[in-house]
Amino acid sequence: MIVGTVEDLGLVPEAVWDDLALSIRRDPRPEGEPIAEHEGQWVGRLRRISTAKLRHWGIPGLVEDAESVISELVTNALLHGKGDRVAFRLLLAANVLALEVDDGSLERAHVNEADPYDESGRGLFIVSELSTLCGVSPDGTKTWCTFTIPTTTRRSP
Repeated sequence: MIVGTVEDLGLVPEAVWDDLALSIRRDPRPEGEPIAEHEGQWVGRLRRISTAKLRHWGIPGLVEDAESVISELVTNALLHGKGDRVAFRLLLAANVLALEVDDGSLERAHVNEADPYDESGRGLFIVSELSTLCGVSPDGTKTWCTFTIPTTTRRSP
């Protein structure tokens, strides 16, 4: 993972086709308690919204990997984030899809090395393997990744 932000990618406004930002309100919960059901449902909602956007823009080849990454990033944010909200962003440009999740936690996310029998701890490893590039903001609150959009499937706005 690299330290930086989606803005550091240097995307010029003219190249951005779509920039969706959604905020999930969180209820306070004690450490170790499960995610509230109504919050957990956002993982599927964000996958469906993102899939619809990718299909609309003619990029169905990224759907499967994007859905997996969204599941990992949003679930991690809901489980480990701090504060009263989780912010999700999907930025679609001429040559890149960027996904960003702000969980409000000042603890910087990192890729774990899980043992074969561990039931968790592989989320960011999966993100790093499926995406073109991934990183975390300098303050640790945002985790993001990008996918290169194949030139053969790009549809201009």
